[in-house]
Amino acid sequence: MKQMEKVDATLGTTTILLFAGLLLVVVIQILSRYFPYDFTWTEELSRYLFVYSIVTAAPLALRKQEFIRIDMLILALPKSIQRIYETVISVLIILFSAVLFVFGIQFTGLGLDFYAPTLGIPMAYAYAAVPILGLLLIVYGVVTIIERLQGAYDEKGEES
Repeated sequence: MKQMEKVDATLGTTTILLFAGLLLVVVIQILSRYFPYDFTWTEELSRYLFVYSIVTAAPLALRKQEFIRIDMLILALPKSIQRIYETVISVLIILFSAVLFVFGIQFTGLGLDFYAPTLGIPMAYAYAAVPILGLLLIVYGVVTIIERLQGAYDEKGEES
């Protein structure tokens, strides 16, 4: 899955840039308290940068299995049952993400007529984070299942 490694790298770089932008905006917001300049847009922009950094980081966490989970009981199960359990969890994530995507598109449509108070951009840009997250989680959920199945296939000593 060389293509997914490129997507991973792109999402990772995007996450770093968004988070760096968030830190810069927060520093500007803090410094503006000590100067006569008032940057009212910093609070709003920091919120949107934070949301989009989560949108780009969550799929990577899903792929690397870095979400919080209690695996004490799962590790006690045989490997084949563990694989089935993790596949079921991935399918549930895909189903939830599909709902998130569909309703997120409807939600984004609501923002077409509204504008962010200080930035003046359409709220649809902010609301678009929901369907984008849903779509990315669907893609990464499917990739996780495929990789898990390929791993099971490889463990049997057969070629992939």
